[in-house]
Amino acid sequence: MAETETFVTGKVAANAHPQRRFKLLHDWPAQAFMAAALSVGAIFMLVPFLWMVATSLSRKSNVAMPRIPNFWPTDASFFNYTVATANLPILRYYLNSLIVVGATTVGYLALSSLAGYAFAKGRFPGKSALFIVFLMTLFIPFETRMIPLYLFMADLNLTNTYWALILPFLAGGFGTFLMRQTIAVIPDELIEAARIDGASEFRIFWQIVLPLCKPTLATLAILNVIWRWNDVLWPLLVTSNRELYTVTQGLAIAGRSQGIYTGVALATAVMAILPVIVAYLFLQRYVIRSVVSSGVKG
Repeated sequence: MAETETFVTGKVAANAHPQRRFKLLHDWPAQAFMAAALSVGAIFMLVPFLWMVATSLSRKSNVAMPRIPNFWPTDASFFNYTVATANLPILRYYLNSLIVVGATTVGYLALSSLAGYAFAKGRFPGKSALFIVFLMTLFIPFETRMIPLYLFMADLNLTNTYWALILPFLAGGFGTFLMRQTIAVIPDELIEAARIDGASEFRIFWQIVLPLCKPTLATLAILNVIWRWNDVLWPLLVTSNRELYTVTQGLAIAGRSQGIYTGVALATAVMAILPVIVAYLFLQRYVIRSVVSSGVKG
């Protein structure tokens, strides 16, 4: 009997391979078109960035900006970066950004995962209605609530402090939605079994739910790092103390002192975006994985 099942299984597998090969051969024009379209899009995205990096390495770019893209300067050096770091307290800016980004990322992940767990597995009256109201905050642009939020920070005497840069971004509708979608696909039987064994809700959340949400947590982390690292408008509004300038804020304001030196200005821009690019390269594989898994169950 076992030999018969093995024979049948092998026969089905052998018949499946030609069908799969035929399907791949039949779909190759569409695959080739998609690859070509993605390659063209990648080129349009990479060429300006590579040109910026190459120009920042060229000392001659301070005299005349090259009109034809040159992806490796003939006079490559770190002169522009040396000038930029000598004229700006770039290390202080980096420290401020690390404090703000680190604190907001930890808080964003913690509160989003807790709220997502409550909306996905919790049992309380009005859960669905409250979740919809919570999601409606995504339709309100930040610029609309920016002034009331600033007045609230001013009433609490938190302007020109790290708290003004951190507190407004410790929670958000997008993070809660993504975590709720991810936690919702976790089998209820797994959680009920832990409850029967006497595990507390926090232990279930910490030891069972969170380990299963690592891709989504990594995605939220990289998104929050990008959002907070590149934020300029809110820091400009709530901080006027140069000791609290973040990287993008400091380079946007103090970077104007570089004048018309194109190479130095581009060197400061590269220093501003380089940490985000490095972080994304390490965590990018989690982005698609978490988005796909979160869309399985609504």
